[in-house]
Amino acid sequence: MRLALFLLPIALSACALTATQTPQALQTLPAGAYQLEKAHGSLIFRVKHLGLSYYTARFTDFDATLDLDLKAPAASHVKAIINPLSVRTDNPTDPGWDKRISDELLKGLQFPQIVFDSTQIETTGPVTGKVTGALTFMGVTKPVTLEVTYNGGMNSAVLYAGRPAIGFSARGTLSRSDFGSTRYNAFVGDEVEVVIEVEFTKH
Repeated sequence: MRLALFLLPIALSACALTATQTPQALQTLPAGAYQLEKAHGSLIFRVKHLGLSYYTARFTDFDATLDLDLKAPAASHVKAIINPLSVRTDNPTDPGWDKRISDELLKGLQFPQIVFDSTQIETTGPVTGKVTGALTFMGVTKPVTLEVTYNGGMNSAVLYAGRPAIGFSARGTLSRSDFGSTRYNAFVGDEVEVVIEVEFTKH
C-alpha cells in the first residue's frame, strides 16, 4: 500500500505530461517568471580529443530564469549563470582532472561565472526555435545561438506541488578560442558542443 501511495504522484505526473505534449499546451501556461528546477536540469559539453573522440563533461552548479511571454514569444527572456568550478568528468584515474579543467582550461578562479543572457528569441517551427544571447566567458562576451526544442508544458505539475511547469532541450556550438581559451590546443579541439536539458516552474 505504501508503495502504491508513493507511485501515485509519479503516475499522475506522467499522465499529465503526456496529455500536454502538444504545441497548443504552451498557449495555456501562465505568463511570467519561471525558475529552473535544478534537480531536473543538465548541462553537458563535448570537445574533440586527439581527433579521436568527443570528450564529455558536465557542470553540476548552474541556475537559470525564464520570463515567459505567451502572447509575444519573441519578447520572452532567459538568463543562465554557470559556476565554471563545478566541472565533473568522472575520471576514474585522475581525481585532480576536474580541477585542472576548471582552473586551467576555463580559468574559473579568475572568472567565477559564465553567463548567458538572451537577446533574441525566434520561432522556427511548432515546437522549435532559436535563442541567441550574449555569452560571457573568461571575461569575453560574444553572441551564441542555441537550437531549442519545446518538450511539453503542465498547468499543474504534481511533482512540483501543483506549480505550472515547462521543459526544453537545447543544443549549440561555440569556438573556445573566441573567448581566449587556447590551453591544450595540441590535443583539445576548438569547437565546443553544448547540450542542455531543463525544466522550469512558475513561482
